[in-house]
Amino acid sequence: MARFFLKHAFWVLMALLFVILRLPSLFEPHWYGDEGIYLVLGQGINRGLTLYSQIHDNKPPLLYYLAAISQTVFGFRLLLSLVMIPTIYSFYRLSKLFFKQNLSRLLTIVFLIVTSIPFIEGNIANAEIFMLLPTLVAFILIYRPVSIYSYFLSGLLLGIAFTIKIPVAFEFLFLIFWLVLNYFKFSLPLRFPDFRKFFLNLVVFTAAFVLPISLWAIYFYFKQALPQFVFASLLQNFGYLSSWAVGTHSGSATQGGVVVRGIIMIAFWFLTILARYLKKIDRPFTFLLLWFSTTIFTSLLSSRPYPHYLIQIIPPSLLLLGWLISKGSILRHKILVLLLFLLTFIIYQKFDFYSYPTISYYQNYYSYLLGNKSPESYRNYFSGSINSMYQAADYIKKNSNPDDRIFVWGDSPFLYPLSDRLPSGRYTVAYHILDFKGYTQTMNYLKIDLPKFIVYLPMTNRPFPSLDDFIRNYYYPDAQFGKFTIFKLR
Repeated sequence: MARFFLKHAFWVLMALLFVILRLPSLFEPHWYGDEGIYLVLGQGINRGLTLYSQIHDNKPPLLYYLAAISQTVFGFRLLLSLVMIPTIYSFYRLSKLFFKQNLSRLLTIVFLIVTSIPFIEGNIANAEIFMLLPTLVAFILIYRPVSIYSYFLSGLLLGIAFTIKIPVAFEFLFLIFWLVLNYFKFSLPLRFPDFRKFFLNLVVFTAAFVLPISLWAIYFYFKQALPQFVFASLLQNFGYLSSWAVGTHSGSATQGGVVVRGIIMIAFWFLTILARYLKKIDRPFTFLLLWFSTTIFTSLLSSRPYPHYLIQIIPPSLLLLGWLISKGSILRHKILVLLLFLLTFIIYQKFDFYSYPTISYYQNYYSYLLGNKSPESYRNYFSGSINSMYQAADYIKKNSNPDDRIFVWGDSPFLYPLSDRLPSGRYTVAYHILDFKGYTQTMNYLKIDLPKFIVYLPMTNRPFPSLDDFIRNYYYPDAQFGKFTIFKLR
């Protein structure tokens, strides 16, 4: 046994660090809004509702089915932890394509830490962290393809990542560009050796990428929800790209600065390729520069300052960091990487990305684990209204039947899974009703299927007068938990 630990000391220490950093995430209360939405939709799927047509969100479908399997925050975080084990190893294998073992191990330790702590939401079950595994394995396969099966598997994995969240499509386009550059071997004049084989590999790679989303389209066609699937998971995202900047989902992808950032990315690609053709940089460094610039673009697509968007840039950023500290890299490359990191820092400062505290997060959990904090005090760390939400959910569960519907006017989707009740209507949070102009549709659902309870959170900036009239006519105030007012059907 001692010999085993000595031989595998690095991975044993990695496993210990992984458990220490990940364990608190398994016991967090229901507090993070996006996870709440995923779990509500997963709950709806488990109860037989058709995604997009009967219950709505605007991401591709795979994440919601993962939430359906998980059912709870604990299950969702446990699934994420299990997925992150091969993800960390995949990053290690990818880094070994560029660096020696000791540097690869150092970068992998940093990768494990950054993707596990709450600083940029690495501990939360978001799409960006789930799609790391298929993306990293796809990059390993395509960087040094050994056969046509490498192209197929790489494209398929990227296609699976695309069914988690669509920005990975830009990494797919980057790899298409990379394959074309490699075919011409970064040299002039251009030659066309074995074009049929190259073209076949490209077709296989592209077809494999399209396959997963095509299978989902067939599935939703037979569920009679194909138009809703295409609109919600794909087309609606074009408006979403600029909605933060222009303040409405009715905007187009050409608003909000997306086009300008795209032009800047393409210009950077051109300069990088020019430097490669002039033999100022080598093939591996070219690959990392192009990948890094692509993830910078995708993380800024919607102009939103959400920290989990930064997870996309972690792999190429760490590999460039490896280039910076590697003894084998030349001085001008180190200077270029430093300038890129400085420019990236300035860009993200401009977009005002926020972050979460880390040390106090672990202090809160381990203090609770040692019995120095009550469950209520532990929950209050995440939000002052969480205990009230738990009380409201418990009240609804005790005073209604499993088949009863409820409606929550507010941005607290966790009331649905905590009370084990489905929503009346397609939307799970107030900002979806606002963003997607679902006021009339929501009222129609409420009038057809009168929910037993309506939970009302006052929001002066989001008036819903027809809902207020509806509540006055058909409901009465039944209970109050903090800011959660529960109205019951007369």
